[in-house]
This record gives sequence, structure tokens and C-alpha cells, in this order.
Amino acid sequence: MAGSRWIAFFFVFCFSPLSFAAEHIVVQLKWVNQFQFAGYYAAVEKGFYKAAGLDVELRPNGYNGSFVSPVDAVVKGDAQYGISNSGLVLDYLNGKPVVVLAATLQHSAVSWIVLEKSDIKNIHDMMKKRLMTVFPLSESLELLEPFRAEGIPPEKLNLIQTGFDLQPLIDGKIDAYDGYVTNEPYLLEQKGIPYRLIDPRTYGIDFYGDVLFTSQSELKDHPERVAAFRKASMDGWRYAMANPEEIIDLIMQKYAPQKTRGHLRFEAKAMWNLMQPDIIEIGHMNPGRWLRIAEVMTEHQRIVDEHMLSRFIYNSDNYQPNMSRYLRIATISSLLALLLAGISTWIYRTNRRLQREVTARQQAEQQLRHLSETDALTGLANRRAFDLRMTQEFQRFLRYRHPFSVVMIDIDWFKRINDTFGHATGDHVLTEFAWRLRDHIRKTDFLARIGGEEFAILMPETYPLDARKRTELLQQIINGTPFQLAGASDMPLMITASFGISCVADNDLVAEAALIRADTALYKAKNNGRNQVVLFNEENKLTLVVD
Repeated sequence: MAGSRWIAFFFVFCFSPLSFAAEHIVVQLKWVNQFQFAGYYAAVEKGFYKAAGLDVELRPNGYNGSFVSPVDAVVKGDAQYGISNSGLVLDYLNGKPVVVLAATLQHSAVSWIVLEKSDIKNIHDMMKKRLMTVFPLSESLELLEPFRAEGIPPEKLNLIQTGFDLQPLIDGKIDAYDGYVTNEPYLLEQKGIPYRLIDPRTYGIDFYGDVLFTSQSELKDHPERVAAFRKASMDGWRYAMANPEEIIDLIMQKYAPQKTRGHLRFEAKAMWNLMQPDIIEIGHMNPGRWLRIAEVMTEHQRIVDEHMLSRFIYNSDNYQPNMSRYLRIATISSLLALLLAGISTWIYRTNRRLQREVTARQQAEQQLRHLSETDALTGLANRRAFDLRMTQEFQRFLRYRHPFSVVMIDIDWFKRINDTFGHATGDHVLTEFAWRLRDHIRKTDFLARIGGEEFAILMPETYPLDARKRTELLQQIINGTPFQLAGASDMPLMITASFGISCVADNDLVAEAALIRADTALYKAKNNGRNQVVLFNEENKLTLVVD
């Protein structure tokens, strides 16, 4: 594995001089961080900008009541790209060198907001009212044009610079608020305050909203960067609108932690209605509609034609980006992909080989452990395995005070069997004896061959008297059926066994204490004549004998 890391480092080190450095650009947003700019967040976080070779800084606006004109920021060079509204075309006609790249909202989100309890029901009711809006007025033209359409000069309106706060409207200090239908209505609804929208579309003013733009110098000097930035931005918007919940989580975690999920969902739903991405390609612009917007904004006093807007509306066909950079990127990317694929394959195969080796080693260790804890003749656990299980059960007793009993077993007169019939017959008896015990103990009991003709049973959760009853059944099973000797079918042999039982005690200091007492009881059974069950009595140090 260390080798794979070294190869990856070597590749990056060697190829980095040939790769391109990400170009840092600034995007001036028109408002604070919220779902309104979800597509740009998605383009950053999902790597669309990075794939285009761009290091994009999204600069929010409007915090602490301060507002930076995105148009002025881009024209002055403080930002390369910005988000504005349809008033951008008037800035262009007034001599500002801007180029519109895309319209993210097919319908503007800007609307006058008034309280339902007010007497304002239309544009005419607002003539002598206090109207809070954004300065410079080019940022508010969508809201001023309905007055012109109704023959009301905007100069006669009582316009107040916005403080970007709804409270003056709620307190009655102003009468109408320049707001976004994606934002402020939610805040009023949360407060339980009825409101009314005076929508410019009611008066035939249907402008684009949240348009993405750049400067003419940016387009002239970096046409390929403009094309790449626009595409990555629109990819971001498509992703954001297809995965709103994921982007809402992102905004809450990184961009606008003060926003609630309900607020962001309200924004997302409202923006879907304004974007209509299911029927219109995100970013689509109609030159004829821009021409109509320009005519409305100039009050039809300036002759505007398609030729005048040719430098305003971005058309990628008019610009031939330098493809050598992209060919270089594509070549390097292909080489990188091939090498990484090779490295990945090598790592995968190495890991598979190492995994097989680890598995084989674990299996070998498991097999060795099984062999070290298994009696080769009978297949039962051996003394080592029994001692380990005893230790585990004793630790459980110390922690939870769960009792356990130990039974020691010895085949009576086994030496005579070996001496009379030979060791092969003796092994057969041991195996048959072990199987009879194994087939009649509980699944929770643990049976082991301790050595020679001695066996032991660990009985968890078992008190002495219960252990004695179960041991008596085992004694009957051993005594009840003769053992058929191997190679001597006509000579069945009756075999008996002696049993000693003990239970763990509260004053035991080691696990072997119960085993020692069971062994003492076993020897008592053997000394008393064999073929009997003896229970060690801790209280009076006597044994109870069951013939």
C-alpha cells in the first residue's frame, strides 16, 4: 500500500507543471446567501467550476444593511461576473460595458409588498405613500415601470432608500416594501401578518430576473473562460433544481446557517415557478424580449433595435474560444485517467492478494487454534479449551453473579479394559463414551476430555441440585446400554462411570476452585465404590452420594 501512495505522489509531482492553475474569479451576488443563488453553490460544491479550471469566489451582498451594486462591481473590475436584474439593459444603453449571459428567472421575483390592512390595492393607491426601494434606481426599474405605464412619473413618488428590513413595513413606518416573492412573504406568513402583492406583471411589465452578466472586457480577453463559466453555472442550476433538498442541506451547513429548512423550501418552490425549468431551458434568453424590455425602460423615447443590443446579449457563436487550452486539458485529463485507472487496478489486485493472504492466515490461525483446543481422539474440547471456558464463565459470575456448576467424570475400571482388550478397544470405548455424553447434554453445556478417561462438563446458569439431576440422567444413559466393542460383536461390555459435582461459590478467588471441588467429589465417588454421583457440599464439607 505504501508503494501505491508513492506512485500517486510521484505522478502528481511530475505532471503538475503541465497542468493548468485554476483561474480565480469573483462573482458578485445581488443579495445575501440563500436559495436564490443555489445553482452557483452547487457549481462550486459539486465541482462544475473546478472541472472547468475555475476557482470561483461567491461574494454575497446586503449584509449589515450595506448594498454593493453588482453592475458597478463588475464594471470597476472588483468582480468578473455578477447577478443583476433586467435594469442591466438600461445600464448598457447608458454606456456601461456589460454583457448579459443568462436569465436564471424567466419572470422577475421583485414585487411591491403591502400589508393587507392598508388601503393600497393598486399602483394608483401608492402615489402619496412611502415606498421603500433599492438605490440606485436601476436596481428597482421593474417596480418603477408600472407607474410609467400608468402615466405616473417616478419623480412624483415618495421613494425611500431601503434598509433591507421588513420591520418598518410591519411597524407602519413605510407603506410599501420592495421585496422578493421568494423571501419576504415567508417571513410575514411566519409572523401571521396578512399581506398583498402589487405585481408588475399585472401591469404588463414582465421582465427577466436574476440575470447573470459579465463585462465586455472579460468577454473580449477571456472568451473561453466566459463560455466555461456560463456552462458550469447552468450545470449547477440544473443540479440544484433537480436536488433541492441536498442543496438546502448544503446551504444550511455552509452558506446560510441562520436560514430554516422551511424558509429555504419556500424559496425553492417559488423559484421553480419563476424559472419553469420543466418547460424552459435554464438560462434561456429571447432577444426579442430583451428588445421589448429595453423599449419599456427607455419609455420608447430612444430608438432601440436588435443591432444596438448585439453586444449586450451574449452569443457564443460570435466568439471563438482558444481551444488549445482545452485540448491540453483534455489530453492531460486523459493521461491522468489512464494512469489512475492503472494505479487503481494495481491497488485493487494488490488488495485482493493481500486480502486472500490475510484470509488464509486467519483460516490457518483458526485451524491451529481449533487443533490446539480439540481432543484428537474424541473430537471434544480438550483441557486447554475447558480452562478458557471456565475462566470466561467465572468472569461472568463475578460481574453478573450468574451461577455455574462443574461435573467431573471418570470411566470406572478403564485400565482393565485396556489391559484386557487392548488400546484400540479402549480408544473405541472412549469415543463411544464421549458421544453418549455429547448427545445428551444441553446446547449451553460445555463438554471436554480432560485427559485419559476423565471428562468434564461446564453447566452455565445451573445450581447444584439441578446439576445433580442432569448428571443422574447421564449416569443412567451410560449404564443403560452396553458398549459394543470393536471387532468383538459378540462381547458387549457394561461400563459405568463416577461423577463429582460442584458449584461456583461466592468466596471463590479463581475459576479452578469449583473444578477442584468437583474433582474432590469425584474421588469420593471412586473411593466409595464407583458408579455413583457425588455432590460436593460446601457448607459442611460433606458429600451427598447418589448410587
